[in-house]
Amino acid sequence: MNKADVIEEFHQRTDAPSRAAAARSVEALIDIIVGAVAAGEDVRLGGLGVFERTYQQARVRRNPNTNEAIDVPGKWVMRLRPGKNVKAAVNK
Repeated sequence: MNKADVIEEFHQRTDAPSRAAAARSVEALIDIIVGAVAAGEDVRLGGLGVFERTYQQARVRRNPNTNEAIDVPGKWVMRLRPGKNVKAAVNK
């Protein structure tokens, strides 16, 4: 499922007056989540989980073709910790 599919499903499940309105709603939700996580806040959505910003430590990897060591710098990443009901639905 891609973004267009999510917008279509959102349009069908809600009383959004048009696909364009559904697209604006989905875009707004994405912008809110990304903006909050980028600012260092956790976003907790009941029934889904917690979006959070975590730091991934710098590490050394190896090129499998040449066996050369490659330094990968540390970086901030967004992570989703799924809620209990999401885990249960996936593990059915």
